[in-house]
Amino acid sequence: MTIKTDQKAIIDIGSNTIRLVVYSYNSSQGLVEHHNFKTVARLSMYILRNGNLSTDGINILIETLTKFKEILLDIKVNDVFAAATAAIRQAKNQKEILEIVKSEVGLNLQILSEEQEAYYGYFAVIHSTNISDAVTIDMGGGSTEVTYFKDKNLIRFHSFSFGTVSLKGKFMKGTTITDEEKLELINYVSEQFGSLGWLNQLQVPIITIGGSARNLALVDQQRKSFPLNGIHQYELKKEDIQEISFMFAQCSADGLKKIDGLSSDRSDIIIPALETFRTLMEVVDAPSMVYSKKGLREGIIFSQLVEKFPEDFNKNEVIKKSIRHILGKFHVHELEVSHLYEIFQKIYMSFVQWKYIQPLENEELLYYAYQLYHIGKHIDQDATSEHTFYLITNLSINGVSNEERFKLALLASYQNRETFKRYVNSLPAFLNEREIKQLRDIGALFRFIKGLDILSRSTIKDVFLENLANNVTITFVVSNNFMLEKYQAEKLKKHVGKICSKDVQIEFKILEE
Repeated sequence: MTIKTDQKAIIDIGSNTIRLVVYSYNSSQGLVEHHNFKTVARLSMYILRNGNLSTDGINILIETLTKFKEILLDIKVNDVFAAATAAIRQAKNQKEILEIVKSEVGLNLQILSEEQEAYYGYFAVIHSTNISDAVTIDMGGGSTEVTYFKDKNLIRFHSFSFGTVSLKGKFMKGTTITDEEKLELINYVSEQFGSLGWLNQLQVPIITIGGSARNLALVDQQRKSFPLNGIHQYELKKEDIQEISFMFAQCSADGLKKIDGLSSDRSDIIIPALETFRTLMEVVDAPSMVYSKKGLREGIIFSQLVEKFPEDFNKNEVIKKSIRHILGKFHVHELEVSHLYEIFQKIYMSFVQWKYIQPLENEELLYYAYQLYHIGKHIDQDATSEHTFYLITNLSINGVSNEERFKLALLASYQNRETFKRYVNSLPAFLNEREIKQLRDIGALFRFIKGLDILSRSTIKDVFLENLANNVTITFVVSNNFMLEKYQAEKLKKHVGKICSKDVQIEFKILEE
């Protein structure tokens, strides 16, 4: 039997769900998720008054882990890290549970401390978003971890002994929550958060982790008919949370199960989660709530990989790493797609100086769009632009917001003004007229320069520009044969002419020895 030594499994035993996820990692393509299996176990409901996990709870745990072990044997993965959080951590018969899991399933169960659980969530967030200062909240079924980081450095953490399932049991007597019960829940959670003085009025975003947070983000996307795919880094404003809260309040228990984006197995615990997030936003005075798809499991993986691949886990180069991994999936080298970027920059800066182009505020975004330009050609040369636009608007790019991702897609897919207009009209809410013109003109420059590099071996070494009364002259300094570049320049100079509304004259000058 061949064991897949490059794949690693994480079994995450939470208070609400037990999940098996299988990953692999390499520097070129990054972290790849191969399999994801989930069982709703609700282990926290099986904690008895004496603090023990009941026999029924243990049986559910063993049954689930046995099924997962069979899956791992079937897919030939034997590198397994099994981690348990609040339900097992809080159980008085913890030692007995560990022994049963070892003897009956053959797994060495690791019980994460409150600090470890909080740290892994924080670690995943700083390596998968570009947010420098924030409060994270990872709300499980039996505990809730919060952290505060500044400049991506962990400042504070705390674990609360309440979660979605325990809050439901404490405050909901029926299948739906009453107004009085909701108020009691909010007051309780507010008091808990208020006990941490360091949370008060931080005025930073709240980053949410976990299944309940994911469901809320999906619900918001569905109700807005959100046009981009991908949930990681999805942002909700205070008014979004308020509107979802009002929508949930109008629904019966069966009505909640029918809401698009909301999993039926979370419909009974979603309101405690929502009100907890909303209360935390008020305590922190957070401008928004951002969902992170990367959480505990990714934090565990990242913390293990950072020793082996330290250069891949620079917390301040999240976007750079993510772009590299996209290129890696298409077997494209960074240097290959960065060729002639300095030439592009010189033309771009001249056009900015002459006020033909409004500069892009985020210059890093400009470089990444240049690298991703027409990445879709690796799927189909005949529909390069369309595939590029589709890929970027459907890929999750760590560190890039939805608005930035749309801008990346427009720049990297630029073919001509007609296709650009079609793409803009497909997602009209993201941009204003100034931004549309700005991106269209920069895209046209991309089209021009990338067209000169048709063989990825251009002899162009430098460029000089003159802005004359009736035309713009672009003089390329070349080292030797430039016939192909000259042909392409004459063919594509119309894209540049439309930016400045002038004739464009192209000249070539042999580099003097």
